[in-house]
Amino acid sequence: MELIKELNRDSLEKIKRVLDSDGIIIFPTDTVYGIGCNCFSTKALDKLFHFKNRDYSKPINVLTDSVDKIDLVVKKKNQVEERLIKDYLPGDMTIILEKKDTVPNLLTANLKTIGVRIPKDEIALKILKEYPYPIATTSVNLSGESPGVEVNDFLEEFKDKVDMIVDGGKSKIGIASTIVQVENETIKVLRQGNLRVE
Repeated sequence: MELIKELNRDSLEKIKRVLDSDGIIIFPTDTVYGIGCNCFSTKALDKLFHFKNRDYSKPINVLTDSVDKIDLVVKKKNQVEERLIKDYLPGDMTIILEKKDTVPNLLTANLKTIGVRIPKDEIALKILKEYPYPIATTSVNLSGESPGVEVNDFLEEFKDKVDMIVDGGKSKIGIASTIVQVENETIKVLRQGNLRVE
């Protein structure tokens, strides 16, 4: 495991190589620290579930840096969904959308939907911008425990499991994102985080 304290061209290239080779990284976001991998790699996704002791019936969301990359994993968005993305992303809102058939069922627990988010965090966005695909990301913690908001929260538990940890200090928000889904043009809040969606 390599611990990175500063992002530069060399470290970003290393992160890209790890993700390309079915590896697992931990990195800061605006909410909590995330543990992630290439969202299209079933081998990496299987490791992610295993390392977190996560039930395979629980889907994992993806993070990315742009609407263009969201379109790599989701089908056509309706007007309400597009407005939510425009108004609240980047930010601490995850939106559930209809997934493309190319997205592994392992990632979405066989559901036809996928959660996507663009975080409002400089370090996360640099990593996500560098990588050509969305990164499957969930909070760094064993399932059922509190998510990590700084490296010392999870270092001992995960240092022998992941390939790389990016240390960005303490997370700004410290609470997992608000999750929303649009059904019949009505916005449903599936998980309330720090953000209030109007």
